[in-house]
Order: sequence, then structure tokens, then C-alpha cells
Amino acid sequence: MSGSGPSLSDVRPVDARWCDEFRRDGHTVVRGLLSADELSVYRPAIEQAAHRHAWERRPLDERDTYGKAFLQVPNLWQHDPLVHQFVIARRFASVAAQLLGVEGVRLYHDQALFKEPGGGHTPWHQDQHYWPLDTDSTVTMWMPLVDVPLEIGGMTFASGSHRLGDLGRWQIGDASEEHFEHEVQARGLPLVQHGPFAAGDATFHAGWTLHRAPANPTSTMRSVMTVIYFADGARVVEPDHAHRRMDLALWLRGRQPGELADGDANPLLYHRAQP
Repeated sequence: MSGSGPSLSDVRPVDARWCDEFRRDGHTVVRGLLSADELSVYRPAIEQAAHRHAWERRPLDERDTYGKAFLQVPNLWQHDPLVHQFVIARRFASVAAQLLGVEGVRLYHDQALFKEPGGGHTPWHQDQHYWPLDTDSTVTMWMPLVDVPLEIGGMTFASGSHRLGDLGRWQIGDASEEHFEHEVQARGLPLVQHGPFAAGDATFHAGWTLHRAPANPTSTMRSVMTVIYFADGARVVEPDHAHRRMDLALWLRGRQPGELADGDANPLLYHRAQP
């Protein structure tokens, strides 16, 4: 599957201070990673694909806390050629690899995260709770497709939380919000937002970095596309709870515990040795 959008095959050099910030705090922001002209092509394709494949159709007031947080639509790269071109972009993957300090990165999965007008807060959570991989060299790119002023709300990161590792097996929801809010307060972790954002800016955060997002009290849809990367050479581990068993089935198809996570669902998106 190939798209006809603007090329995103270039390698974007990463400033050393971004790497320092990412390693120290577990998150950083890269401004202008996608230009306005590039967004004018990719944004409509992502938004249309997300709405076409969204399974959530209930009104906001009929959903639980997680359901109110955002419309979550994964795996769009396999459904639309332009979204495919966006998700496998070497430009984005090269930034991920440089921040992680690894030779290459593979795709874990993508997902659109659209916080609707009136949508609720996103509770505190750690992404890597869900991932059956033997590496902590994981990173999520979070890119708004629209301008995100402070009143709409980007993500809030608990700086340094990635160095604490697994802080408890909490699925995202009311219980994770309560548990991790206590952890943040008790440990005195600094909170950083990086906002406001222009469309095409992107944050990158490590798999164990605690993060949340406020509600959207405005009439504007907060359209965001995310891509998750992991270091090339990582292996699948035996899932130790139900959420990781589900992720193994969904995102690491064709691979079993102990094997390299290098199946067709997890293509190599960037390697320093490749021209």
C-alpha cells in the first residue's frame, strides 16, 4: 500500500537538548515536525479514516470515563494509503530512534486519538503497562493535526516517572487516575505540558512516562494522531496479564514469546545503516 502524499522519507536531525530532555524527563517536544502544506494532505485522510473506522458511536453521556476521554481508532495504517504513508514515515521514526539512542525502530501500532467537544479528561496511565516486549526502549509520538490551545489541553507529563518503571498494573480509568495522582503527589514529580501546540508539532514520551490530559471544554475537536515505536531487536515476552495477552494478539501477530518482534505487523521504519 502506498500513498501519493508529500514525501516524509527524510531524516530529521535531533537537537542534543531534546535527547537530554527525553532521557532526563521521559518526554520532549519537536516543533514543526510536519509543515502546513503536508498537513493539508495528511490531516483530511487521517480524519476521514478515523471516522470511517471508529467503533464508538454512543453519545458522550452514555460512556464511562475511558470512553469519554477520546475516540480511539487504531491500526489506520492498514486501511488507507495516505495514512499508511504518514505512519511509516522515516522522518518521524528517525526522531524516535535518535531520542531512544538506538540504531533502528519498528512500528508497534498507530492510533488516532480524537478528544471530542465536551470530551472528558484522560486519566493518568503508563502506556507500557500494555506492551509484552522485553525492552524499555519504547516511545510514542503524539501529533496534533489542529492547533491545540491550552484550554483544549494537550498531555501533562510527570517528569522523571519513566525512571521508576512499572508503578502498578492499572488499566486506564478512574482507578488509575486515583492511584497515579497519589504517586505523583507523594513523589513530588514535576508536571509539564509543552503546550500550546501548533498543528504539526509533536511530543515524544517514553513507554513508562506517566501522563494524562484534561477535558476538552471547547467546541473544537482535538484531532491527534499517534505512532508507537520500539527498538529493533526487541523480543516478545510471555504476557503476564490479560491486557498484554490482548496486545500480543492485536499488534504482534505471528510472533510468540521469545521470538523477535519483527513480523509483518511491525515493520522496520528506520535504521541508521539504511541510506
